[in-house]
Amino acid sequence: MPESNQRPPYPLDHETPPNRPQSKRNLVLWLFIGFVALLCIGGLWLSPLRFNHPESGLGIKSAANLRSIGQAILMYCNDNNGEYPDSFQTLLISEDITSAIFLSPWTDDTPADGPTAQATADQLTAGGHLSYIYLGRGLNAKTVTPETIVAYDPPPPGHRANALFGDGHVDQIEAADLAKIIARANSGLRPVTMPSP
Repeated sequence: MPESNQRPPYPLDHETPPNRPQSKRNLVLWLFIGFVALLCIGGLWLSPLRFNHPESGLGIKSAANLRSIGQAILMYCNDNNGEYPDSFQTLLISEDITSAIFLSPWTDDTPADGPTAQATADQLTAGGHLSYIYLGRGLNAKTVTPETIVAYDPPPPGHRANALFGDGHVDQIEAADLAKIIARANSGLRPVTMPSP
């Protein structure tokens, strides 16, 4: 092989290593650091929204309980000529449900219990066993609309309320709207509907 095509061996000098460009490595490192910082900042910014979202953790459980309550009310209406139960106690005695569905995950309430269905229903309102507020007393299938609020879950501070509507769907209510709904309910107005925007 001619000498012109041969390359001299690369010198292995450990005391003075050859200078290699670091700019590409530094750019990748800084891009990685920036990406991680962006994720951290984004996570901190979004965390209040995530924990307040209707479909997050405790909100999912609360909504599921209200849907179960709505299904039990529908069954009660089918058996009672469209009339709504006068209370959650009536619903508990009449339908195949447990007292656990009346507990909001936001609270420390415990299930009502007793040797009979009537005893359990009596204990439901004894304090610490009922989390949801019922607004269906006196209603019937003719007076209820999809905008009618049948029950709701009083939220902890900083959260929106889950509410059961007349057509069985569950949605969230902003704090300002909830205050208007509570005022209407306390005035004796029935049915209670969502405030106009």
